[in-house]
Amino acid sequence: MFVKLQYMKFNKLEVAYMLQKEGIGRKYVIEHILHHQVFRLDQKTLRKFGNLMLSQNIKVLSCNDSEYPQLLKEIYDFPLVLFCKGNTKLLNKEMITIVGTREMTKYGKWCVRYMLEGVKEQDIVVVSGLARGIDAQVHQQCLDLGIPTVAVVAGGIDKGYPKSNKGLYQEIAKNGLIISEFPPGRVIVKGMFPVRNRILAGLSLAIVVVESGEQGGSLITARMALEYGREVFCIPCGINRFALQGCNILLERGSAPLYSPKQLTTFLSDRFKY
Repeated sequence: MFVKLQYMKFNKLEVAYMLQKEGIGRKYVIEHILHHQVFRLDQKTLRKFGNLMLSQNIKVLSCNDSEYPQLLKEIYDFPLVLFCKGNTKLLNKEMITIVGTREMTKYGKWCVRYMLEGVKEQDIVVVSGLARGIDAQVHQQCLDLGIPTVAVVAGGIDKGYPKSNKGLYQEIAKNGLIISEFPPGRVIVKGMFPVRNRILAGLSLAIVVVESGEQGGSLITARMALEYGREVFCIPCGINRFALQGCNILLERGSAPLYSPKQLTTFLSDRFKY
């Protein structure tokens, strides 16, 4: 199926429109396209939907568009379309993804700042998931340090979840980029978070986990990243932090320990110099 997906043709507005409906996702759309089934949407409906996207400053990219991130397209389950709000030119720059727990500690906050200050001269884009805690801290520190940042949201592109991050969402849309696999109005459900995590893992060559619980979403992102052949770095956590042993578990399983931003800059230089 992967080979077929690389070459299949479809109307991205039709796909985008269908994704508004609850229960409609990537698998449903692919099955329709591969079996040459049509959605039977009239041009008036599509124009109205397209104008709605324009009025909300939302750009729809399909996997056939040149702006679609090439690294993301390398994963076997890449999104057919991306809804984008902000600077889409960031999508084909070198990226690293930094994720972590919603229950951020002072140590985690310090680690985020320390790592970002060390890579700010590298001309890279930093990706995270706009969740409470580490993710929000990553985006905020990027904005403060002048590092371009991309937020991948789980629900509709207009859903700045959680509500406490609404202001941060607006600032990223203005100075960076918000992306989602789902159109505006699509309500967030629990299953969308792992779906979002594969985009976090697929966009970058390197994923950094700062703090995570044993069952945290960051571990899902890290596992997916390893499946995609990405490098996973983990900042070690004290053994007395019983609720935040996720990074130590990843280290035990072979992820690279991250002690200094110099490790990241060396990795990036080695990967992107050719």
